[in-house]
Amino acid sequence: MPIKASTPKDKEGGSVHLRIRGGDVPPYAILPGDPGRTLLISRGWDELREVAFNREFRTITGIHGGVPICCASTGIGAASSEICIHELHEAGVHTCVRVGTTGGIQPDIDLGDLVIPYACVRRDGTSDTYIGPEYPAAAHPHVVMALMQACDNLGYKYRLGIGYTSSSFYIGQGRPLAEDGGYMPSFAECIIPDLKKAGVTNIEMEAAGQFVVGALHGMRMGAILAVVANRVTDEWGDRGGEEKACLAASEAVRILSGWDREGHAEMSVGTPVKDKIK
Repeated sequence: MPIKASTPKDKEGGSVHLRIRGGDVPPYAILPGDPGRTLLISRGWDELREVAFNREFRTITGIHGGVPICCASTGIGAASSEICIHELHEAGVHTCVRVGTTGGIQPDIDLGDLVIPYACVRRDGTSDTYIGPEYPAAAHPHVVMALMQACDNLGYKYRLGIGYTSSSFYIGQGRPLAEDGGYMPSFAECIIPDLKKAGVTNIEMEAAGQFVVGALHGMRMGAILAVVANRVTDEWGDRGGEEKACLAASEAVRILSGWDREGHAEMSVGTPVKDKIK
């Protein structure tokens, strides 16, 4: 049967980018941007197996706390995230937790802190191709609750907040093109101060697009982010936040799986997960 351009597959019938197919991955996925971070996330799991690695998309499966789990890197930005989320959904994934890094905007958010965004400002670009700007970029409440519980279980301090997702790392996040100045339009100079005044907690490049694309696929989405940039003091550094975010994401999946088995969580309003994953 010829392969359709509208639904492309690889030569073996798997997804054209991630190179996976149904049965290759369990329904719970952690989504780092960096392929290298898949190793950091999965190193504490049991029965690790790399399923595929193509372009920026590295997929690893394993068991964590008795729960089948996978990790798939999305690359940088919402555009490559769209591809990853769609192909994971085609393979049977229904729940995703983004693990990434972010810049803190508020003065009480420091390097190494954890932020769990419950919603994001949509400036990612990709989500606008799916639906109008009135549609919110919101994390699924049960994923947010599981991430909060995971941080409590692990003794990690966290901050709930509203994120800002940009399609740009430099000008779109208020960074000049050269350290001594360079091109810097007037609107870019106002990005961080305006977001700070609006109470936005952090800025990054994926969450809003992932929340919208995932929700329109009928998936549960959430994120936990480690602060590696303080945009108030202009400092850069990890201070252990990335490793904490990785551990918390795996723990949140374990918690969510338990809630799902007990029938305490929903995929969407009126649709219990236990009905969807029979």
